[in-house]
Amino acid sequence: MAEAEVKRWVMYYDGECGFCTLCVRVLKAGDFFRLVAWVPYQDLSDPPEGLTWEDLDAAAYLEARKGETIGDEGGSTIRLYRGFYAFRMLTLRLPPLFPLAPLMWLPGVNRVGERAYEWVAANRYRISRRCRLKAGR
Repeated sequence: MAEAEVKRWVMYYDGECGFCTLCVRVLKAGDFFRLVAWVPYQDLSDPPEGLTWEDLDAAAYLEARKGETIGDEGGSTIRLYRGFYAFRMLTLRLPPLFPLAPLMWLPGVNRVGERAYEWVAANRYRISRRCRLKAGR
């Protein structure tokens, strides 16, 4: 794996959901240093290790490397973050989201964030239809 790839996180999302692809377009615009690979799960031949197709259909997932050292593949551990927790981790990686990072770790925010994310994820196709958002990878 090349050095640049070692540093990249991977965000798996629903590429057939208009709301999801809109969110990814906005987030990708803030990925100034291209530190995240944005991958519609429908483009995968197999689900990532530790996930099933059902997992990917239910929520976005962020595959992040913890303890990463540039050029040192053996020193990193891959962690998976689901839904709200994926977004929370992105606040540490994408400069426009930096101001939100301290708020994301306040006590109780995760409970509200999880519920809000789960509601949006469960209703994402309805939101897409209602707002006339078309999927576009």
